[in-house]
Amino acid sequence: MEGRNAADHVLTERQARILKAVVDQYVRHASPVASETLVREHGLGVSSATVRNELAELEARGYICQPHTSAGRIPSETGYRYFVQRLMAERQLSRSERVTLRHQFHQVALIREQWLQLAAVTLARGVQAAAIVTAPHMRQSRLKHVEAVQMQEHLGLIIVVLHDGTVKQQLVTLPDGVTQARLSAATSRLNPVFSGRTRVEFSIKVSELPEDQPLSLDETFVFSHVSNIVKEIDSRETPVYHSGLVELLDQPEFARSDRARAIVELLERPQTLRDVLMPGSDADLPAALVDSNPVHVVIGSENRWDWMRECAVVTSQYGRFGELTGFIGVLGPVRFPYGVAVPAVRYIARLMTEVLVNDWPSGSSTRTPEEIDRVS
Repeated sequence: MEGRNAADHVLTERQARILKAVVDQYVRHASPVASETLVREHGLGVSSATVRNELAELEARGYICQPHTSAGRIPSETGYRYFVQRLMAERQLSRSERVTLRHQFHQVALIREQWLQLAAVTLARGVQAAAIVTAPHMRQSRLKHVEAVQMQEHLGLIIVVLHDGTVKQQLVTLPDGVTQARLSAATSRLNPVFSGRTRVEFSIKVSELPEDQPLSLDETFVFSHVSNIVKEIDSRETPVYHSGLVELLDQPEFARSDRARAIVELLERPQTLRDVLMPGSDADLPAALVDSNPVHVVIGSENRWDWMRECAVVTSQYGRFGELTGFIGVLGPVRFPYGVAVPAVRYIARLMTEVLVNDWPSGSSTRTPEEIDRVS
């Protein structure tokens, strides 16, 4: 799990227990925490006076703060960061919950919209926050198969199938004399050139054809249209799915109308949602599965926008780095159940990777969800 480093000072065992108790109590109840409450409900084994002294020390070091005179304490951003990096106990899903989720994802794996929306809804319900999911996308689309169909005289249909499951169809005007037989012959020669390659790669492949085996007019016609279709796909923005607006607005931090409006406006802006999920450039990410990718936790002022200073975001990436990838995450108040959000995002991202790699667009795994779960 990545994020900015907590304060360099390492707390004593007792201070750490008290800070953890403050965070746990405040996350559950959203009200400042008094020393008497900590002694009564968290079994610290010390007196209220000792707890008050430790709270004063934690406050002096910036881990907690007192919002009002005579009020209890609440965690600061530094306190939350220390908690996330050193003290948090992750709430793991039970085996039955994992098997159920795997069944649900594999049942809709071939239907992109259902698959991505299921991820958003599942995360939103589990964490009681807004969940955001971007569709998997290749920086450069990689072709799987191409078809050319004659609809009627002078009217044809070019069908492009990508490795991420995208199917793009485009009506084209056919040259004089072109028949289905000629179109089929053209795609028969071109598909080995297209298959598994990006637009740049298959263009290079065509340029390397022997001089005595140039593309025919029909092949050039199909090649040109396929190249334009893939170029258009590569330039598009990936769809974004979200869920959990009601859960998020139920949090007391967003009770004020101006804060609620800011969140609603955020969820209506796909590009901003993409920016929220992407903590930085992925140019240096290794070519490996998401299992090795950390969960990113961004707290309060660590966000790049001032208007998100009262929010926390937990994100991860799924898919194959450098090939087919998407982002998934949850957005909530700084008073976030990190111990629930972090493992939930990690697990759903890993599950999405498995579905994407094994089952989409054509299944290569013969294992059942139960078998996969046993080795997870």
